[in-house]
Amino acid sequence: DRQASLNDNNEKSTMAMASAPHPRSALATLTIPSSTLSSDPLLALIATIAPPHQTKVTISKKKNELLSLTIGPDTMTHRNAILRSMCGVGLHNAMDSLGSSPILFLGGHSASSFAGASPVSSLAMAGISSWMSVASSVREGGVDDVASLINQLNGYFTTRSFVVPSAAPTLADLDLYLAIVSKVSGEALESMAGSSVNTRRWLEQCGATVEGLVVAA
Repeated sequence: DRQASLNDNNEKSTMAMASAPHPRSALATLTIPSSTLSSDPLLALIATIAPPHQTKVTISKKKNELLSLTIGPDTMTHRNAILRSMCGVGLHNAMDSLGSSPILFLGGHSASSFAGASPVSSLAMAGISSWMSVASSVREGGVDDVASLINQLNGYFTTRSFVVPSAAPTLADLDLYLAIVSKVSGEALESMAGSSVNTRRWLEQCGATVEGLVVAA
């Protein structure tokens, strides 16, 4: 069961981050409450894969600690914004550049969307934000919402491979996939996907990508 595997890997990620030496001079400081880390496999993956010379990760057990990312004088606390920043401009696009990241987490659109240099990339970045909001809604919703979404995605993926133009799953794809499997997984998800061949293809690709990232982490 992929969800059980993700839970196990969350624990391994926590141990790895706790034992890793902190960089002397980090570009960003990510503070993660331990309870948040254990319940958010995507955040755990990104925190583990993030360039160690650019990122200081602190796992906090304080009761009222909030998830936060501090870069220079600026601090953000919204989970989706934190993930997009880490995968993009926050770490100078290190996680969206060939050769420095296992995958292009923002589809390679981060740098080219700067100042509207590429309208296509600007739209893709907006799409990533929107789809991550959909993932948040899935996490807050019920199983019936997942069934409806799977049906809608099948039509959407008739002419697309992923949620935004990209050669591989992006941060938004992975966020949506993990939100879905947190609600329905295994045989229940297989049954729900049924004959939705386009959604099944997307689910399989995202699942394989997550497994690859777990190995890379």
